[in-house]
Amino acid sequence: MTSMGSGYAGTAASCPKRIRVELPGGNAEDCQAMAASDDPELVRRAQRIDIARSVPLGILLPLETSVLLTIAIKQFDAAWWVKWLVAAGSGVGLLGAPFVTSLARRWGRPVMVPAAVLAGFGSVGLLVATLGALPGFVLGSIIGIATVSVVYPLMTVTYERNFPPGELGRRVGWGLSVKVFVAATGGLLMGASLTRWPQQWWLVVLLGATASAVLAFLQLRMPSEPLPRVPGVRTTALPHFHLLSTDRRLRLTLAAWMLMGFGNLMLMPLRVEFLAQPQYGIDASAEKIVVLTVVVPSLVRLLSMPMFGAIFDRMSFFAARILVNVLFALYVAAFFTGTSTAGLFVGAVVLGIGSAGGDLMWSLWVTKFAPAGRTADYMGLHTFFTGIRAVLAPMVGFAIIGHVSLGLVASIAAALMVASSLVLVPEARAERASRLEARVAG
Repeated sequence: MTSMGSGYAGTAASCPKRIRVELPGGNAEDCQAMAASDDPELVRRAQRIDIARSVPLGILLPLETSVLLTIAIKQFDAAWWVKWLVAAGSGVGLLGAPFVTSLARRWGRPVMVPAAVLAGFGSVGLLVATLGALPGFVLGSIIGIATVSVVYPLMTVTYERNFPPGELGRRVGWGLSVKVFVAATGGLLMGASLTRWPQQWWLVVLLGATASAVLAFLQLRMPSEPLPRVPGVRTTALPHFHLLSTDRRLRLTLAAWMLMGFGNLMLMPLRVEFLAQPQYGIDASAEKIVVLTVVVPSLVRLLSMPMFGAIFDRMSFFAARILVNVLFALYVAAFFTGTSTAGLFVGAVVLGIGSAGGDLMWSLWVTKFAPAGRTADYMGLHTFFTGIRAVLAPMVGFAIIGHVSLGLVASIAAALMVASSLVLVPEARAERASRLEARVAG
């Protein structure tokens, strides 16, 4: 399956699993949809470009997780619903992911072409956010962050196509390691800049706009192919909800993700609220906020990423997911139970360890379950439900924080994380028993 400008030179003969793929223009040939490449040079090229694109992604990550919200609080003294809108930018993109996936399939171009176009829109959005008015800041922030998350399904199928299955976690982990290192150093500089020159906050957002423009250029350089049209599967802009009735493991995993993700995403913007607002007893500077919410977690993620890359490639998925859930629950217990710097630091460290595993598993778990040609559809369904909780969870957190204590909100979030683990325990046991039987039979 070859496309003009995709960077691939493979043929159907090199594809071990075969499905019938309709190519743009009415032609068709047999090939594995989005199969891992067996061309070492293409793998190396994709690895180099993925590492390069991790640099602008690392610059955008602090903006997404902390910096834009810190600006909304410190510079605009924004109302809770405005802070929710800023925090929901990534969720907006995730909700739109199935629609983008459908448009990419219909367009018939290599998937990194629409990804590059969207990154260009993100750059324009962040430029609008620098203009100084609150409406423009909110709208531009949402566009700038949403265009990063909206292309996750396209990136997942590109990883699956470019990297061998047994090396997927390790190779994607390299790019993620660069991303979190850049996020740590960039976040530290952004926090220092916002503390020393608060009125020049727009320069930080301008840096994000530049990073998004660079990302657009690098997306075009990434080897990719058009999404295949799978026989019997209707092309639709909506998520493929029927998969929930036919795939039990998908159903179970998405339910566990919903519990875990809602608890985590409800607390994510509240970390900034907890550190920034005087009534919680901390009243941290912008620099300290970024250090505790971006820099420390990112550095720990960097150190932990190789370990979780190996875990993803070799360990039972369900057991690994339970491990990550427990780590997130421990982070909540450490971070939100006091105001001491030591407790906050320990919480940030545990968050970094858990995030290293969470990043890889969130991005790649569908590659372990999706049938040939359906990775983008599975990922689109996954991102859609992630988008629902990413939009609703911050709103719930900000809406109830004025009526109940932050400690109670944190306890609810931790309980959801524990419940997520309990949902997966039976499947983890079954998967372990299956592996033991396979070893005995072998």
